[in-house]
Amino acid sequence: MPYLLLALGCLIGLYTLYRFMLKANIHQIKALFLSCALIAMVIALLFMAVTGRLAAALALMVAMAPVIKFIIDAWNADKKQKQDEESAAPNYEVSSVSEAYQILGLEDGASADEIEQAHKRLIKKVHPDAEGSEWMAAKLNAAKDLLLDKKDS
Repeated sequence: MPYLLLALGCLIGLYTLYRFMLKANIHQIKALFLSCALIAMVIALLFMAVTGRLAAALALMVAMAPVIKFIIDAWNADKKQKQDEESAAPNYEVSSVSEAYQILGLEDGASADEIEQAHKRLIKKVHPDAEGSEWMAAKLNAAKDLLLDKKDS
């Protein structure tokens, strides 16, 4: 029975990791692995200290100091890169009317109702809440707005 519970826990953990990997960007994945590595090192050191191998634990900690410094530096560099990327505005704009029609999968000269229907149909598939792409949803919204603004004027 304990092995069954352990296997079930592992399956749930792997499924959770799989779901995380589907939605995560590279910075989140990197942060996850760096966090796991740091936590594993701390647990190993605590285990060695508790089981009476304090001298070996201290020696291991001194030997791991460069690795720990590398992990912390990588973490800080990742944070800085993420902040730099967030400060740069992403390009969600649609450059032309023909590109907007192409994004929505419509022929040139489609009516406002067709534009709305195509947008609704596609946004259901690519919306971030439905595990879609924020970038694609923004492109669809920009294409719809451009075409409807063109129709109004």
